[in-house]
Amino acid sequence: MTPQTINSRIIKTEPINWRELQFIQQENFKEWVNNGAEKLVESILKYQFISPFMVWHNGGVNYCLDGRHRFLDLEKVSLSGSSVPELLPATFVDCANMKEAAELVLVYSSAYAKITQQGLLDFVNNFDLDFPDMQAMLNIPDFDDIAFQGLMNKNDSESETIIPSSLKDSFIFPPFSILDTRSGIWQERKRKWLSLGFNSQETREDVELIAKSGQSTAIYELRNKMRESLGRDPEWDEILDYAKKKGMHVYEGASIFDPVLCELLYKWFCTNGGSVLDPFAGGSVRGIVAGVLGYPYAGIDLRLDQVEANRKQAALLSLENVEWFDGDSNEILDTYKPLDGFDFLMSCPPYADLEKYSDDPKDLSNMDYTDFKEVYFSIIKKAVTQLKDDRFACFVVGDVRDKKGFYYNFVSDTIQAFRDAGMELYNEIILVNVVGSLAIRVRRQFNGGRKVGKMHQNVLVFYKGDPKKIKENYPELNLGDDMEELNNEPTIAL
Repeated sequence: MTPQTINSRIIKTEPINWRELQFIQQENFKEWVNNGAEKLVESILKYQFISPFMVWHNGGVNYCLDGRHRFLDLEKVSLSGSSVPELLPATFVDCANMKEAAELVLVYSSAYAKITQQGLLDFVNNFDLDFPDMQAMLNIPDFDDIAFQGLMNKNDSESETIIPSSLKDSFIFPPFSILDTRSGIWQERKRKWLSLGFNSQETREDVELIAKSGQSTAIYELRNKMRESLGRDPEWDEILDYAKKKGMHVYEGASIFDPVLCELLYKWFCTNGGSVLDPFAGGSVRGIVAGVLGYPYAGIDLRLDQVEANRKQAALLSLENVEWFDGDSNEILDTYKPLDGFDFLMSCPPYADLEKYSDDPKDLSNMDYTDFKEVYFSIIKKAVTQLKDDRFACFVVGDVRDKKGFYYNFVSDTIQAFRDAGMELYNEIILVNVVGSLAIRVRRQFNGGRKVGKMHQNVLVFYKGDPKKIKENYPELNLGDDMEELNNEPTIAL
């Protein structure tokens, strides 16, 4: 062992008001074992208070590093009628920061209670601790290292259980580079948004529709039950009609923008109450979500019938802070120029000719890819001009194949269009989509041409200006309180 100098980090020991202690660890961090709660109470009553709290003082707050269960049992003893002094001794320890304090919490953990596997994982993730490096210093009763590694390495379908609760509280969903729309929490939140009643496909009768079989797993389960009851294979029209009667969500028509993704992007990358520009508005989702969340929204779409339908839906929800303009964005953006500009540029453009939206020659979905790119680059440049400095833009895109089966490289072209307009790529998020009918179609397309089934989209986030100003314009998020307010709104019910 290399000789080292041992220095004392104890600052002082003095009485404190123990009832004002704050704690770093979350409630599920530890659980009692072998009647630990009763034993600790008996110890306190018999031997009195003989072990000082270990405390880190920071920002006017005394954080308890060791003694949480003594604190809880002192409260219990006090409520039972026993007399407990207001002031009890605490030993103050020097810590460089919250992370170092969190490391000491692990080291000091009492043997009266056992750290839970999930509690430990949440704690390690909350403070970004290097657990393998610390593990040799810890004495955790009955700790199962193999089980804990298994918990850390759970697959995506179980990932919800290992996400620290603090990340969910702050950001709704953790701001990771992959967002999985297949999760139960995501789908439940999506159903609540859809319960608002907006229908983003109201006027898309002429759009080349997605196959009716492109439904969620719940619809396939319903089909199986109908098959058993009827003794035959029901038609898809029968299945979808029955699903609607049961109040189940049915995917119909063209692709629908995910309202949960929309909610996240507004909350994460738009300034508080900032205005939104959407040059490829399409259906009503992005406008409705913006209006509900309090973001003024301006959307542009080539089709008057779609715009009128969007306006109708906004009126039904009494949203006065959203508006749509019908016409060609490449022309409207030359004249529509608000004096103060926009705070967020957000859209989901046509994926080249993947879906045909109208017969209008100005519709990008009707153009060959060379012409498409020219107009697409032009619209992005004009939209970026409307964006204030030190602001974000976000486009949700996905690559598509040409007539020969090769990818256009649409994602890279979108990145280049923004760079040409003066914005740089800042984040890329992979949005994992529900499998739907892909599970049925992939066999034919893979065997027929070795084309893998595509079940993701690219969420590209760009920034205009000085990145050093991001912290100034975008304060720390704690969306739990905001979401609680929305949950209390009867017309929103999120």
